[in-house]
Amino acid sequence: MLYFYQPKTSEGVFHLMDDEYQHCVKVLRKKVGDEIGIFDGLGMDYHAVIKAITGKSCAFEITKKTALEPRPFYNHIAIAPTKNTDRIEWFVEKACELGVDEISFVLTDNCERNKMRTERLEKKAVSALKQSKSGFLTKINPLIKLKDFLKADLKGQKFMAVVEPDLPYLTNELKSGQTIITLIGPEGDFSKEEVSTAVNVGFQKVSLGKNTLRTETAGLMAAHCVNVINEY
Repeated sequence: MLYFYQPKTSEGVFHLMDDEYQHCVKVLRKKVGDEIGIFDGLGMDYHAVIKAITGKSCAFEITKKTALEPRPFYNHIAIAPTKNTDRIEWFVEKACELGVDEISFVLTDNCERNKMRTERLEKKAVSALKQSKSGFLTKINPLIKLKDFLKADLKGQKFMAVVEPDLPYLTNELKSGQTIITLIGPEGDFSKEEVSTAVNVGFQKVSLGKNTLRTETAGLMAAHCVNVINEY
């Protein structure tokens, strides 16, 4: 079953348009009568049959719908954007495939990029949704200053991955079945002031291992650690 994304299916919108239409009709050459799957990104899995195709849209009829069970934990990664756009796009794609629920981008003192657009990253999230068949679309948040991010009312276990000796490993501190927020810094790491501010609002400093990791690798490692503790 090949899946497509229509976020308003539950509201009665039974057609694909724009990128999803192009992928379905122009790339995959789907025809009237073909069966397809539809995700709304909110946990509903629809089976459908294509009923009509025009020059701009592809209408479908729902034949079956299933409510997918959400995972019993929530994984939120807050990460500094990399200078190279391809690297952050790679991170978003893989993190979404792993089921990260929310990704925030934070502007830090040592950040290599102070502006970014999220449109392409949101498309990566949709692609990962269809690839992984998780049923739940990862929330992509725009770039925000770290100090403003830390002022938010963040609930759950809060961790900050930093390069310091003798820190506990993230995997040893995680508790299953909770909201986990992990801060990932830039290549130059967080500044001392940023670490102090984060600790003062409840973040715990942790290590992601002995090796020094690139930003996007560290983000993926954190995502994997949360999955390991909660799913295996």
